Amino acid sequence: MAEFAPVKYAAVGCGGMGRRHLRGFGTLHHSSARSMELVACVDTNLEAAKFYAGEARDLYGLGVHPFASVAEMKAAMPEVEAVDVTTDTGSHHRAVMACLEADLHVLCEKPLAITTGACDLVIAEAARRGKVLSVAENFRRDPINRLIRALIDDGAIGEPRLMIETTIGGADRIVITPWRHMKHTGAITVDEGVHHADILRYYLGEVETIYGETRLHEKVRHNTRSAGPGGFYAQYVNAFPDTIEPTGEDAIYAHLRFERGTVAHWVNDHAGHGRGQSGRFVYGGKGSIDSPGDRNGRPVVLHLTGQAPISGEAILDLAPSYHLAPLAAELFGGDRVWTFDFEFNVTDAKIMALELHELATCIRTGATPEIDGEEGRRDVALTYAPFESGRLGRAVTLDEVLQASHGPAYAYQGEIDRQIGLL
Repeated sequence: MAEFAPVKYAAVGCGGMGRRHLRGFGTLHHSSARSMELVACVDTNLEAAKFYAGEARDLYGLGVHPFASVAEMKAAMPEVEAVDVTTDTGSHHRAVMACLEADLHVLCEKPLAITTGACDLVIAEAARRGKVLSVAENFRRDPINRLIRALIDDGAIGEPRLMIETTIGGADRIVITPWRHMKHTGAITVDEGVHHADILRYYLGEVETIYGETRLHEKVRHNTRSAGPGGFYAQYVNAFPDTIEPTGEDAIYAHLRFERGTVAHWVNDHAGHGRGQSGRFVYGGKGSIDSPGDRNGRPVVLHLTGQAPISGEAILDLAPSYHLAPLAAELFGGDRVWTFDFEFNVTDAKIMALELHELATCIRTGATPEIDGEEGRRDVALTYAPFESGRLGRAVTLDEVLQASHGPAYAYQGEIDRQIGLL
């Protein structure tokens, strides 16, 4: 499939997320594209980098060279053209800036940076150096979400009126890692919430105003030794403390109005006790869509007024514009798949392979990534908008939040910027 020489790249960040991305590379490596070549890995913990290199050797027979810094890696291997950054959220901007300063193209895990101000820094540096800057936002790349977007665009439910985006659960458990509960390193409502901010914008376009508030419900969280998504965090949990005292909010409650007039209710509550809940529904002038969630391959259900629910292959008749890109079609079994049945880790790896392949394509052809720096910045702004609205006691516009430190809706993020030295 690839019509260009593979891009030599390095993995930057060799923890749980980095190892998930390694499986994404493996999927790409075994596809017809083979557009990226993993040659190095970087982690400030050199032992973590060596472990990652060992996995790359054992899984794929690769000779991946481990390093403790990007500068050391680039000096030793000037042929490296790009990086895949999977460090913790709070260090994204520092890691990305180091990579850009080494004249490397960048794929960065979501969110692009810890604040919109930090996003501005890396976007400006990428533009100055003429480098590709792409954000690894995987929910929208799920074929089922591609199908839902086509159903909306093709008018299957009429003009959208209401979207409900709900995540409730977590109680008082440490969610994946302790840093995901700290304000200055990317609270869970930011690190995980940005997924949902992106889906809201992907389905319905730009958000105009946001009224919301946030909470820190659980003042103490407990280590349950959970292995996290795909089991990739099992080897780290015994090193985590038994309890932590979070500083970052664990719940978002927001009301959104989109430029097209659609209203959305968004709950992202990681302190929910009792019955957990995850749901995504879009209501329009002719019907509604039930989303099955993300990365599970279950069918979409469409309800049209006065008709029996539509699911299964018949739903494709209402989404004529729906077609997957060639590599996605190869990996998921067709360009108009309406369901799939893979284990989570397999689906996860397929989607990450798509992110890596897009980076290579953009580097070689000059194309713009689907989620470039500006898209990533807007996702971060929407994620923080309920925080800023709560501080101000009024609705805020997305544009206000995007003004960063120059605007009125930046009190919460400004505290983070001062703590990490950006202000």
